[in-house]
Amino acid sequence: MNKQQAFMKLWRFAGLYGWRRAVVKAVARTRPGWLRNTLARRRAKTVSLIGCGQFAFSSLCFFVQKNRGNVFLDAFDVDLEQARSLSRYYGFTAAATANDLLNNPAARVLYVASNHASHTDYAIGGLRRGLDVYVEKPVSVTYDQFVRLSAAQQMATGRLFAGYNRPYAAAIQTLRRRVESQPGAGGFSLNYFISGHQISADHWYRHPNEGTRVCGNLGHWIDLTVYIWQWRGLPSRIAIQLAWANPGEPDDNLCVTFTTDRHDVVSMMLTARSEPFEGINEAINLQYGDLIARIDDFRSMTIWQGSHLKTWRYRPKELGHERAAMQPFRSDNRAWADVALSTLLMLHLKDMVLSRQTTSEFCVQPAVARLEADSRRVMNESLPVRFL
Repeated sequence: MNKQQAFMKLWRFAGLYGWRRAVVKAVARTRPGWLRNTLARRRAKTVSLIGCGQFAFSSLCFFVQKNRGNVFLDAFDVDLEQARSLSRYYGFTAAATANDLLNNPAARVLYVASNHASHTDYAIGGLRRGLDVYVEKPVSVTYDQFVRLSAAQQMATGRLFAGYNRPYAAAIQTLRRRVESQPGAGGFSLNYFISGHQISADHWYRHPNEGTRVCGNLGHWIDLTVYIWQWRGLPSRIAIQLAWANPGEPDDNLCVTFTTDRHDVVSMMLTARSEPFEGINEAINLQYGDLIARIDDFRSMTIWQGSHLKTWRYRPKELGHERAAMQPFRSDNRAWADVALSTLLMLHLKDMVLSRQTTSEFCVQPAVARLEADSRRVMNESLPVRFL
């Protein structure tokens, strides 16, 4: 990207997110060694972070500092320079190891934003030390990981939160109130069109252990679908169909369709044929009874209901990141059961992609019952935490 394009990107991001966050996003990319953020009010240092990449820098730390001040204790990353540069800017102490960070008695909250395959073990490590743990999506990339995480969550004194932000977006919360005001309207018709980041063949998302783009990207909209279904009541059976453009890359340029025993039809198109200049762009269309809603990239939402028409505009673009990041400091969060079900469904789809399976059925209650039984079994064992 040349200087003109870089300036245009900064200008566009400022229009979307405001100058303050746009500048932090730019700093997160460049990480100049001389730059420090010294404006935040100093508070008791209780918040630690594992995984010091772009998202942690420009979203998690940004919103925690905005709402809580400088509460940052320790930061760790397997790339020590990532940890050092983030620590310089925000005022963390760069920890030499994950265990050093976890064993600091001053820690109360842990944010996990490392590579996807490591999320579960870091989260379990935090829960076992009594911390409140916020773990970025996906919370797990295998069923075995999720069983161990579920067992740890049930035994923990601390709370566990997932980094699925879209349920907390203002548009989704407004839509929820509208849907819940008309019970018994029947099935949902729901469509997502997602223009995602174009990633190279050697990108770390492609590593076999990282859960494919189903866990890395599509999990957001799988989770949002489960959240929307909960407004009315969950289906019992979900028939799944997959289609992909290139058999060599079955998790890219992918279409997923759900149909359910409650007469829902859901389609998700993830396309990544070029890099979107302003980042991920998404369009969501929903119909439920006489309510028709269209969300345009979380910049606006229009609802038609009979003769009534209303449009909401969101400036800055409002994806729910701030509200999601503040879960450890609030009590009015979504139920973990929603995240558990969406994770089970996501892992089912991931396994379909890896096995090149195009049709399947997911039964909700047997899947939940199996997770509960396997978690109880693990609770009776003392399995070690395996940091990656």
